[in-house]
Amino acid sequence: MLVREIMTRPVVAIGPDEPIGDVIALMEQRRLRHFPVVDDGRLVGIVSDRDLRTVGSEHPKARPDVRRRDAVRAIMTESVWTAHPLDPIDEAAAVLRRQTIGAMPVVDGDDLIGIVTASDFLDALVRMTGVGRSSTRLEVELPNRPGALAGLLTHVASRGANVASVLTTRSDPEAVVFVLRVGTIDGRSLAHALREAGYEVAWPPADAARETARTA
Repeated sequence: MLVREIMTRPVVAIGPDEPIGDVIALMEQRRLRHFPVVDDGRLVGIVSDRDLRTVGSEHPKARPDVRRRDAVRAIMTESVWTAHPLDPIDEAAAVLRRQTIGAMPVVDGDDLIGIVTASDFLDALVRMTGVGRSSTRLEVELPNRPGALAGLLTHVASRGANVASVLTTRSDPEAVVFVLRVGTIDGRSLAHALREAGYEVAWPPADAARETARTA
C-alpha cells in the first residue's frame, strides 16, 4: 500500500501571513489538526494544533512575545518532513514515528498534493489486518526457515479457510510469529486442528480450543 492510497486530498493549506487567531478558528471549523503553510505555491512550513494551543497560554513552550493577531509564520515549523505519493506506507509511518510528528505533507516535485497523518496510518492498519470483517485472528509461531509459512497456509487452505492478511509481531533467527486473519468464524476449531498437526498456536488459547472440541 502506498501513501497516495491513504493520504487526504485536496489538502487545506494556509499562507504564512494568516493571523494565528484566524488559523485557530479555521482548524476548529474544519476539525483538522495540521495545516501545511504555502507561500507563492511553495511549501514553507507546517503548523499543528499543538503549536496553536501554546499561543496566549501558560504552556511551558509558549512564547510570551506571540499573540493571536500575529502571523502564523511566528509559530510554524519551517523544517518540514514530507512524503512522496509513491512511498510505501510502512516506510512513511517509520519516519512519522522516528521524528515524533503527527503528519507529513505529501509532495510530488514542488506540488503539494495531500497530507498523511497518524490517523491515516492507523486506518490503513485496520484495513490491512481485516478487522471488522467476518473472520478470526490466529497467532502462530513458526521456525524461521524457507517454506514454513507456505506450509502453514497450505494447511489452513486444506481446512477450507481463506487467509485475508498476514503480519508478523516478532522475528528472530530461530522463530517468526505470524498473525493471520482467516475467513472463518470457527477459529478455535481451526486452532485446535493446527495444534494437532504440530503447530505452536498462541491465539486462540489452547484451553478454549479444547473446550470447543469437547462440545462439538
